Amino acid sequence: MGNSGMTALQPQPFSRLALLVRNPTTIQRAGLLFMTLFILAFMQAAYPGYVSAANMEVLAMNMVFEAIIAVGMTFVIISGGIDLSVAAVFAFAEILVAKLMVQAGLPIGAAIPITLVACGMIGLANGLLINLLRVHPLIVTLATLLTMRGVNLSISSGKSIAGFDDAFLFLGQGKLVGVPLPIWALVILTAGLGFLLRNHRSFRQVYFVGSDERAARLSGVNVERVKLVVYTASAMLAGFAGVLAASRYGAAHWGHGNMAELKAIAAVAIGGANINGGSGSLGGTLLGILFLATVHNAFVTSAVNTFLYDVVNGGMLLVAILLSRYFEARSNVKILSIRQKKISNRKAILTGVRT
Repeated sequence: MGNSGMTALQPQPFSRLALLVRNPTTIQRAGLLFMTLFILAFMQAAYPGYVSAANMEVLAMNMVFEAIIAVGMTFVIISGGIDLSVAAVFAFAEILVAKLMVQAGLPIGAAIPITLVACGMIGLANGLLINLLRVHPLIVTLATLLTMRGVNLSISSGKSIAGFDDAFLFLGQGKLVGVPLPIWALVILTAGLGFLLRNHRSFRQVYFVGSDERAARLSGVNVERVKLVVYTASAMLAGFAGVLAASRYGAAHWGHGNMAELKAIAAVAIGGANINGGSGSLGGTLLGILFLATVHNAFVTSAVNTFLYDVVNGGMLLVAILLSRYFEARSNVKILSIRQKKISNRKAILTGVRT
């Protein structure tokens, strides 16, 4: 009796592993990691020395700015929204920080915070318009994208702005322990915000809003505030990426960051997030960025027409969305089945009590 009781109480050693393996998101991310490693192994076999420290640094730096933008995009997509304005905000941050430092003569300690606040105000405006007008975020952020492109062209006169001092250039070109500072910035941002997204109650509300906005509002969640914070954070992260890019390139240009919004969305979707909201993680987004960066680097190294890279991006985004819809449909079927079983059990209990 005692032994059987102890056996029942003992945790099953592989129960958690079994649940993890059955998780569709885990399967998708495992497949993505396998494909990335396969491409790296294939390229190493075809081009000896491909997986070298120097080439891996190039691979990482090719997508680090889009990765920072994708961090903010992850929060937006989890909340059930979309932000198409980030590419224009990225270029705006480059131009503004250049004008403040090169033309106005402001120091780094003043120019960067002013730039980030200005970018945050753009995101705040997106959130306010979405809340007030009750229209889809796609429409609002598309309008902001087009508006900011015009602003960028106007304030820069269509020309590059250069002449940064060495202290600012170090932010994008310097290294710490042999690793470029922008990569350190990405790692710290992802680790910190990822921890908060998993564990902090206020950050977890983003999932609730994305899963069922009406239920979240009825449960006491301030949906409007969550949206304001999410879109403000997305714009500030895009602005931060723009500041680092200006430092890295040594110049600001209105055309920098072109199509960055689509790469960020693709990375989030490929990383396992539901494009309709309610699911996603920064770890998955990083896997998506790593995959896209690996594919791009393979195209460049093998001298394949890089225009085909966009075809691959589009195809992978489509596959990710189809998988997301498939897994969502399976999840809904399971939920309905569980609910039906509970209803059947209650009916059985009530029938037994009556008899």
